Amino acid sequence: MEDETAAGVEALDLLPVGSLAPEALHAVAARLSRHVEVPCHPRPPSPHIPFKRLPDRPQVDAGALLETLRSQPRPPRRLLVGLTGDDLAVPVFTFVFGLSRAGAGATIVSLARLDPAFYGLPPDPDLRDRRAVAEIRHELGHACGLDHCTDRSCLMSFAGTIEKADARGGRFCPACAEKLPRWLRGPSPPPDLV
Repeated sequence: MEDETAAGVEALDLLPVGSLAPEALHAVAARLSRHVEVPCHPRPPSPHIPFKRLPDRPQVDAGALLETLRSQPRPPRRLLVGLTGDDLAVPVFTFVFGLSRAGAGATIVSLARLDPAFYGLPPDPDLRDRRAVAEIRHELGHACGLDHCTDRSCLMSFAGTIEKADARGGRFCPACAEKLPRWLRGPSPPPDLV
């Protein structure tokens, strides 16, 4: 599953897209750096990232946004992680937490539905950021060629709700971890740091 791009990644560049507070970008980058073995660099916003909305829906088209991110200039051996506070979807799903494709060189993750405030609960930036790191690692798994896993406690399992995303936790199962490049497997954090 490990392609040359995935195996040779030397850094992750986190790019704010649309509505995202700078402190959220920096908090997620700091937390993500504890779970991967490559540096995580917050980037300044780019004014050249257009948003395409899905027809008759208030959500951003995740597929179109991923294609735009793929075309952004980036140094060799770096993956681009787009982070947004806007809600994402694709035509066949009512929403997605994030989106990636094998070998794409980029991924996109939305913090919108990862924030308890989305569900009418008090805001909890720490919980939102833990969820964001798990979702980024899930999407990076796809970028490295992994499909969804049938083990519901694996980070690569499909999560169509926030409850399922929380239940799967923040670890790759042994079978999925074996297929990942070392930089993404990262150190095994204690459960309370996920």
